[in-house]
Amino acid sequence: MRRAFLTVAALMILSAHARPQEIRITATPDTSAILIGDQTGFSVKAEIPAGAAAALSTVSDTLAGKIIILGTSQRDTAASGDGRLTITDRYLVTAFDSGTYTIPPFYAEVVSGDSLLRYYSDYSMLKVLRPEVTPPDSTDVIFDIVPPRNAPVTFSEILPWLVIALISAVVLYLLARFLPRNPLRRFVRPPAPADPAHVIAMRELQTLRQEELWQKGEIKEFYSRLSDILRRYLDNRYGISSPELTTDETVRILQKAAVTTAGQMSMVKELLSLSDMVKFAKYLPQSDLHERYYDDAVRFVEETKVPEVTDEEAKGKGGSNA
Repeated sequence: MRRAFLTVAALMILSAHARPQEIRITATPDTSAILIGDQTGFSVKAEIPAGAAAALSTVSDTLAGKIIILGTSQRDTAASGDGRLTITDRYLVTAFDSGTYTIPPFYAEVVSGDSLLRYYSDYSMLKVLRPEVTPPDSTDVIFDIVPPRNAPVTFSEILPWLVIALISAVVLYLLARFLPRNPLRRFVRPPAPADPAHVIAMRELQTLRQEELWQKGEIKEFYSRLSDILRRYLDNRYGISSPELTTDETVRILQKAAVTTAGQMSMVKELLSLSDMVKFAKYLPQSDLHERYYDDAVRFVEETKVPEVTDEEAKGKGGSNA
């Protein structure tokens, strides 16, 4: 009898050690209720005995129909001093429809010999509430309409306008650099003056002399008027828009036209250059040069004027043609 009792006790001890220890699974949300659109965490924890190999179930899209999984944290595995493992999965969830939802249990699978054992967690609940948007008395609280927010301006939006501005600036510079100062003069012929060019110039020179500007000490005014008279004469006589050109441009066009002698062209260049120095560089010529440059202007007009045709010469030319 004693031997039979000892045999039964030994078998019970061996069977107790042969059975795997229980695995505990818990699945709970961080809070039992949320508002529509709010987010909360959901934890699944498995406590596994030492030496046991278990696989913990997971989900990817939803927990229970309308409870949406937004993200999953990396699995956390912690070992205790006695060799037990604690595996934790964390989910970030939300819901966009109100109601009370029952979340199915999670489980862990353990292979024991030829059998597959599953250990389940309990069901969990999550309540989704609809927020109270309108206050009890809407007449006391007036809500302003939220204005639209202005999006920041990016560099890629500004770049096309910068390119257009740069191209426009280059085009304007090229037009100002290479086009004549008055391009309409090419297409619009100015009306002929009432008097010949040399008559107008001589009349203006005579008026300038009578005003006695250099005798009064108005040197800059004298040379400014003298150069303007000469430039208008070149414009009326040869069609060179000297009033709108620099001295170098005037001399270069006059030289290309080849309508004056070398001495006459040198006279024009010297008089205009001296006038520029007086007007812009505050140069003060010697007093004996004022009369000389005035006489040079008169002589240039006299030498380059259009020859006058007398009535007899006109009749003679008409008779010869006949």
